[in-house]
Amino acid sequence: MLLNITKFAPIIEKARASFWFVPSFMVLFSIWLAIGSIYIDAAYIDHIEPNLPIIYRLDIDAIRSLLAAIAGAMITVTSIAFSITIVALTLASSQFGPRLLRNFMMDSGTQVALGSFISNFLYCILVFCALSFQEPYAFKPGVTVVIAVLMTCISVGVLIYFIHHVAKSIQADVVIDDVYQELKRGIKNFEPSINQQAKTGITDETIEANLTQRTQQKNVLASCSGYVQTIDHSALIALAADSDILIECLFRPGDFAVKNAVLAIIHSNNVVDEKVTQLATRQIVLGGYRTPVQDPEFAIHQLVEIALRALSPGINDPYSAITCVDKLNSVLCDLTKINFPNKRNYDPKNRLRLVCKVLTFDDIAKAAFDQIRQQAKSNIAVTIRLLESLQVLMDFAQNDKQKQFVSSQTKMIEEQQSKQSLSKDDLKAINAKVALILMSKQS
Repeated sequence: MLLNITKFAPIIEKARASFWFVPSFMVLFSIWLAIGSIYIDAAYIDHIEPNLPIIYRLDIDAIRSLLAAIAGAMITVTSIAFSITIVALTLASSQFGPRLLRNFMMDSGTQVALGSFISNFLYCILVFCALSFQEPYAFKPGVTVVIAVLMTCISVGVLIYFIHHVAKSIQADVVIDDVYQELKRGIKNFEPSINQQAKTGITDETIEANLTQRTQQKNVLASCSGYVQTIDHSALIALAADSDILIECLFRPGDFAVKNAVLAIIHSNNVVDEKVTQLATRQIVLGGYRTPVQDPEFAIHQLVEIALRALSPGINDPYSAITCVDKLNSVLCDLTKINFPNKRNYDPKNRLRLVCKVLTFDDIAKAAFDQIRQQAKSNIAVTIRLLESLQVLMDFAQNDKQKQFVSSQTKMIEEQQSKQSLSKDDLKAINAKVALILMSKQS
């Protein structure tokens, strides 16, 4: 009952960000294709040859030479493709940061291209070996050769696409937009479910009273050091309802926990069974790195890292930093309209079962703006774009907390720039935008 796909999300994410997952399935398909085509040539030649006699008129030695040439060409193309991929990964790592390698490795176009070349090679090798079969397993090749030629033609097209795709994928605007789109997909899954909606009359004081009224407590400890990758809230709620307990999670996805740290506290009126503690531990998955599955800050940090590298003296690319600011501001404007997950979670009977540590708008907004603001203090163009973005964000702000964040960031930018040696015109432009934002807050 407690089994949920959430626990397997990091494994799925790891498989997607690998160069072996998709190619492995394509290789398996090519093996079955080779077996199937050989079987068709062996079992149905009497039906096919009268209708398509031309495909059975090739000399066996010529077919062997053709298959050997295709196999040799495909393994060469595969090695070239892997070399191009490694060069692209090296460039991406140095320009955008090593954490962005995951995005390149998750690219389905690259995975399919590599899988196509390997599959074509393996198919030709299998058919080449099958041509040496003796009676009663000997067969006359026809369909097998046609498929090999078709696969080769497709591989040529894939090679052209692959070169174009790699050249496009390392462009800064494309990389930034890919991270932005991933962040938007993560935000879509960020809104709370119905059992997380706030209940009237439930306050922090009520929660505190609910926790203290339960006389027994049991700590859920981390079995190893690592980042919290996923928390299966549904399973924890079901476990709490079945055991009549209240679970208080002290970590959220993205937090780092050391071994034996208290991940959660089980509150109960009775002695907590050790099996319940073990089941609760299994619902909190730890790993060696952060994943975007339940961690919206992950993609935020990726965009911020691109911006910070772009602002570094070694790269000095303010236009990429400005693009990152625009994308981050777009996400924050969207976040002003959504309901953030509530830390209170209820069972189907509307009983409080799970109290979580959750992200707030301030958490995400500070992660998006703070480091860029600090790094951009000596770059007037990026500073002005930050102020323009804050002006837009002020127009989208739905409550006083969001407006307070914009006001706070604006005042920090004003304080930073007042300590810089700026020309009168630059200082005037910055002060004018600051005044406009602060005026918008008051209106």
